[in-house]
Order: sequence, then structure tokens, then C-alpha cells
Amino acid sequence: MDKKICEICPKHCRLEVGEVGACRARFNDGEKITALNYGAITSLALDPIEKKPLYKFFPGSRILSVGSYGCNLNCPFCQNFEISMADSTFPTRKISPAQLTALAAELVPQKNIGVAFTYNEPFISYEFVRDTSELLKARGLKSVLVTN
Repeated sequence: MDKKICEICPKHCRLEVGEVGACRARFNDGEKITALNYGAITSLALDPIEKKPLYKFFPGSRILSVGSYGCNLNCPFCQNFEISMADSTFPTRKISPAQLTALAAELVPQKNIGVAFTYNEPFISYEFVRDTSELLKARGLKSVLVTN
């Protein structure tokens, strides 16, 4: 068998071809471990920055909160348990890094300063975070990660 080891988190899932990891978002496509949830958005909201909770980082501003499914932890007390523990069957809206960046820029007049990757563990889909963050930085917008 062509098992591959996912190195995204300390669980180091050993995945057969087509198998999904414990996070429910990374899988072995036969060549590499890849993200099922790239650009698959489960939640999107414009929030006060203090909700992240960041109190001294641009106080009084707002941030576009975005999340997907997938988490390397399994905390039943998590306020986003149903989202973070979902899998690829959970309803999502596909959005590209460019579309998300454009949306964040459109919200600047409403005191938006960027995008917060939240609701689930953002590093599970680090490729989407990376690609979006590069575009946000080029537009002078901030990237925030609410991570475990």
C-alpha cells in the first residue's frame, strides 16, 4: 500500500490512498496529502475584532471571519464543534483566495481590516490561509488566525 504520513499536526495520520485523516479535511490523493476543504467555506461573518478575542489589535475595528470544516482536536465543549467536526459532506460555499480578498476589501468602508481564519483549525487548510494571506497583504489588509 502507498501510505503517506500527514505532517500537518502531531497526530501524523498514516493514510492509505483515498483515506481521510482524523481532521476530516486532509486526504491522500495518491501522490500527496492534500486539503479537501481548500476554499470550502462553512461560515462567513463581519465581526468586531474584539470577538477574536483581540483587544489591543486595532480596537474598534471589524474583521471578516471565515472558516471551514476540519480540526485536529475533538473538543466537545468547543463553541464551533458542529462546524469543526464536520466533513466534506457539510454544506459549503466555494470561494477563491482572490474572491475572499476582494470581499474583505469591499468591507473596508465598514471598518474591516482584513480576514480572520476562525471557526475551525485554520492550519488544517494552511494552503488556503497562505494563498489568501499573500493577497490580503498585497492589498494592505490583515490576516488573523484563531488557532488551537
